[in-house]
Amino acid sequence: MANQSRLKKDIETLRHISEPCNGGVTRIGLTATYRQGVEYLKQQMQEIGLIIKEDDVGNVYGILLGKDPALPSIVSGSHLDTVRNSGAFDGIAGVVCALEAVRILKENNIQLSHSVEVLATVEEEGTHFGTVLLGSRFISGEFSEQDKDRLYNDRGNSLREVLTDYLGHRVVQPAFRAPESIKAFLELHDEQGPVLEATNIDIGIVDSIVAIQQMVITITGFAGHAGTVPMTLRQDAGVAGCLFVTELNRFILRQYADSATLTVGKFSLQPNSANCIPNQCQFTLDIRSGDAKILEDIDRYIHQQALLIQQECNTAFDINNISYKSPVVMNEALRQLIIHSCEKLNLSYRHMNSGAGHDAMIMAGVCPSAMLFVPCYKGITHHPDENVTWENMAKGTEVLFHTMIALDQS
Repeated sequence: MANQSRLKKDIETLRHISEPCNGGVTRIGLTATYRQGVEYLKQQMQEIGLIIKEDDVGNVYGILLGKDPALPSIVSGSHLDTVRNSGAFDGIAGVVCALEAVRILKENNIQLSHSVEVLATVEEEGTHFGTVLLGSRFISGEFSEQDKDRLYNDRGNSLREVLTDYLGHRVVQPAFRAPESIKAFLELHDEQGPVLEATNIDIGIVDSIVAIQQMVITITGFAGHAGTVPMTLRQDAGVAGCLFVTELNRFILRQYADSATLTVGKFSLQPNSANCIPNQCQFTLDIRSGDAKILEDIDRYIHQQALLIQQECNTAFDINNISYKSPVVMNEALRQLIIHSCEKLNLSYRHMNSGAGHDAMIMAGVCPSAMLFVPCYKGITHHPDENVTWENMAKGTEVLFHTMIALDQS
């Protein structure tokens, strides 16, 4: 039922609404280029008779009225902004598929009791103001009017100043949504990982969006000449760092290969000279899991290994926890509705956790929320080569469509 030609047209049109970049898509929230993308989306919404609204931070809604507009709305969508030189599907697929699901409702003369709102959030990637999930945070009330004067871009402009220019004289509604105004939020997204493609599964049903813990580890040793200090007398911070990272990686693979990830994204040595023993090693740890207890276990292991390796290498460890975000569990009843939709369509599915943050993790604080993934070519994302087949886009759209109907009747 989903029209692959329309899905392709929407994605390809938005792909070409971009700042100049190296083969990918750059559409940063609240810029002139972003406005072009919004106007294209609004045009598609208008063509099928949706009521179009923008809020005071740049989120856009296309509303298909239900039989009883007093009932809370079913909201579906994702973000319209990109990182720099991105692919064409991250976030945008969720907006386009939600729009196509509403087109199917219209074409089949199906009027649900609840209104359906197609939502395109702004600045989910946080590229303009350095704050991710900005649009949904204003919807949830986590951010308020005061934050418009707190957040600045790299040119020194406040969010309020940028919004004044971006919105102009348009009539807008407040971004904040009262929980009672939304029955549920459904977000379709490309997986941004290789699992669905590798296992030939049609749909991923997100059980939770993972907890994220980030640390900075600083190891202090003692500098010395590379040729004159015996190996047995060294206080080599670099060796200590390498041993530590290697052991942590082995631990994760041994204990939590399918339930946690560990990433060392930055690693530096001082004095960073080829003929000098490093006196300092500093690196980051990004640890993620859908189970907070697993993160607690990993944290304990980190501290245990730090004690052992600092004794072995005669160095000192400083462990600085810089951030922690708790896992967000998706609504069980909505997950069951998605499962029933998959079964009705004879589509294969599997349960998954999301290792990346999404608008759904914020919307879960407002209303029952759920996510579904569609396969992504080799798991490539935030890259020009990101790709989702039109067939998989259509499958995801049809799951959304049937879930909306089931949700309306539940």
